[in-house]
Amino acid sequence: MATQEQGETWQDIKEIWEKSSRGEKINFQFSTLIEELKANTTQWEKDAIKSDMTKIRSSWNRFKGNVSQWEKDLIAKDVTTISRLLKKLLKKFKRNK
Repeated sequence: MATQEQGETWQDIKEIWEKSSRGEKINFQFSTLIEELKANTTQWEKDAIKSDMTKIRSSWNRFKGNVSQWEKDLIAKDVTTISRLLKKLLKKFKRNK
């Protein structure tokens, strides 16, 4: 349920971004930034990042197994609350356009 609600919320954000008068400029700036970052990253840095990501994923998988059902329920409730509030904010933003 929370995942579906998150997806809908992100879709709303994406639609607002695309309809924004600055959307194209923002997309271009992100694309340029990503290209610059890739061009200026050494192979050593790429390998270090890859190694770090592997360690993070491994730690996350161990952590997930140690989370109680109560904690999972609490997190899901928080995500639902945040998504609901974000939807209200987006509705107000759309109304004020």
